[in-house]
Amino acid sequence: MQLRRTLASRILRHLGYAGAAWVRGGPGLRFHARVVALCTRLAATAGDPATRALALETLAFPMEAIRYFEFGAAWAWTAERTGPLRVLDVSSPRLFPLLLARDRPGSRFDLVNPDARDLEVTARWTKALGLTSCVLHRAPISEAKLDAGSYDLVTSLSVLEHIPEPADLEAVARMWGFVRPGGRMILTLPCARESFEEYLDLDEYGLLDPDANGFVFGQRFYDEALLRRRVFPICGNPRRTALLGERIPGSFAEDRSRKVAGDADLAREPLAAAVDYSRWVSIDSLPGIGVLALEFEKPPTATRISPGTA
Repeated sequence: MQLRRTLASRILRHLGYAGAAWVRGGPGLRFHARVVALCTRLAATAGDPATRALALETLAFPMEAIRYFEFGAAWAWTAERTGPLRVLDVSSPRLFPLLLARDRPGSRFDLVNPDARDLEVTARWTKALGLTSCVLHRAPISEAKLDAGSYDLVTSLSVLEHIPEPADLEAVARMWGFVRPGGRMILTLPCARESFEEYLDLDEYGLLDPDANGFVFGQRFYDEALLRRRVFPICGNPRRTALLGERIPGSFAEDRSRKVAGDADLAREPLAAAVDYSRWVSIDSLPGIGVLALEFEKPPTATRISPGTA
């Protein structure tokens, strides 16, 4: 009973922070409302106790601050494409593709993810939500057996930065190869005025080989030059971009340290997105780190790639 009361209190506090973020014009709150509706339904109707429990936990902490921005931006862009779509999602956090699948009756979704544990949870959620339009594939994008040049939309949110070189180039090329002529691809990734990489002593997904000191590649932060070397030569300049960044340099790292130590107020995330971050016009203008959303469009006259050659 006490655990239920504690969880209920966390959910109410989180919703209060979301209301305060709305007043401050915070990003992604329309998407957040959809998350609340989705998790409320799962908590009430899912037959699997583990799925119900995770839905309640997600109501208390649906996503980190920067996710409000990147999910919100990607959602707004996808809303412009009406009617049924054929969609490929590459390892984005499950909330985004599942909500998109619920919002697009008649569409077809392929969800690719090499993380077996994460994909198992996604499978339980798709079953509980009755999302028969979703087909799950346990594979890295480099090994996915899908039809090239046949997707109206390819999405991959906060994924590319976690792929070491040179596999990241292959991942971009593969994803772009799956986009049909006239189709679009949406990517989000972390950025900074000067690019850098992080290495971790924990392989969260169990997919990488550690170096001699036990560290694995964590993620890279892209600057303008790195984007022009490793992304734009493959899929051209983006059709449009959106950028959110720290107001005060170092605030992201401090917040991450508090979360690792268990001292963070997780309910505050929607308000943090509104007050600790702001929109910026370019990566070079960032005072600290940020997250960049990019949308690419393949020309309608692009040559269709034969299946299996992406």
